[in-house]
Amino acid sequence: MNVEGKHVIIDAFECDSFLLDNMTYLEQLLTKAAQDADMEILYSYFHQFNPQGITGMLILSTSHISIHTWPEEGYASLDFYTCGEQDPMDQVESLLKGLSSKRAMIYSISRGAKQLQLISSKEMTLFDPSKGG
Repeated sequence: MNVEGKHVIIDAFECDSFLLDNMTYLEQLLTKAAQDADMEILYSYFHQFNPQGITGMLILSTSHISIHTWPEEGYASLDFYTCGEQDPMDQVESLLKGLSSKRAMIYSISRGAKQLQLISSKEMTLFDPSKGG
């Protein structure tokens, strides 16, 4: 049995605070990412905190996608983990654009590896339309 998987961890900064506090929108965003990656959603749970912030999770047949938001900070943390054939890195840019993130740190980890590994990371700066072409 192959237990290896792919785990992407995202720290999204300078996000749209309104989007980070919109539970319906965030559930749709994560659902679309899972569907675009051809992943089967088994269960969805999202919780709205008072006065603001959301935590949410999609349980997938191949693992999970989660999000935790701090609208007052313009920050979201996301996990996208799969033991399937799909690569969650393929969905990173659409997730970040969906949050209107201007900057992010992305970490990619191979799970179930039987030897030491180098965890890869990169910083991503997204296009800001207000600054022109």
